[in-house]
Amino acid sequence: MVDLRANGDEEKSILDFDIDIVFQTLVGDALKANAKRLTLTESEEEKSHCTLNLEVEWSVYQQLLAGEWMGLYAQGSNRDLEVKFDENRPVELQVMLKQSLMKTVFHKGSEIENVLQSFVEDSEESRPLRQSESWLITEVKQQMSLPDGLDGGTLRVGYRTQWGEPAVSKAASTIVKSTLNEVVDDYLKRMELPFEWVDDTIARLSFSGENGEWIVLVRTDEEKQICIVFSIYPALVPEEQRTEVAKFLFEENYDLVIGNFEMDATDGELRYRTSIDVENDRLTMELFNQLFTTNVVIMDHYYHVIDDSIQNV
Repeated sequence: MVDLRANGDEEKSILDFDIDIVFQTLVGDALKANAKRLTLTESEEEKSHCTLNLEVEWSVYQQLLAGEWMGLYAQGSNRDLEVKFDENRPVELQVMLKQSLMKTVFHKGSEIENVLQSFVEDSEESRPLRQSESWLITEVKQQMSLPDGLDGGTLRVGYRTQWGEPAVSKAASTIVKSTLNEVVDDYLKRMELPFEWVDDTIARLSFSGENGEWIVLVRTDEEKQICIVFSIYPALVPEEQRTEVAKFLFEENYDLVIGNFEMDATDGELRYRTSIDVENDRLTMELFNQLFTTNVVIMDHYYHVIDDSIQNV
């Protein structure tokens, strides 16, 4: 049943249902969830938004935290105190579709029933909607047992993430436009990632993944409005192995959807690059999160693969 709600110039369409859905991470892992509610918010002043209410098992919540999927950074949530969840109860998530995919969600029509169909159908157009990094978690909650002596109602504890912060109004965003460096600086500080500006265009940090540690460089070009993230593999490829490693990277690049591996033939430096051009637009925290997260997740996934390819050449 569709519930239509209007509040000033904002209109919400809400559809409740009960459907199992599986999101795929960038490294192919499955995140199983039970989708409960779909909400479309349209406004004359603001951009449209699409949110899903999900219910996941404790193990999946731990997967999200460990992989930092859907923008769920433990250090980036708005928690003043550590929230104590019950490992034996499911966790409720509210996730918001990234703005870059709003056109995809309407490919079968703008009615909320058509949008739901976009999620459940198995098609090339709908595949991005079932990718974990197409979504950002805005709220994490869990229903708890009521204290003794209290009957009726429910008690929920949880927290809102940085992606759940109130959006800046369209009018305000046209007045103040952050520079690329300001967005990068703010993001890295918010994520509590120690870094330094090597010069006016390059930020440098050391990143630790599950499989290794390497240097990440963020390069900005304010004039061309381009931002690039490089993950630098910590070892140089020996000269006698560069041809074979280059062939290996060429084959891997063929299947990569976002970004690519590069190798300097002169010194054997190997890196993974992701980039974005925001000319005539602006770099937002959301866009940079996708750019940065994709980069470090892919490098972490390939860390031992690259090492093995060098050793086995």
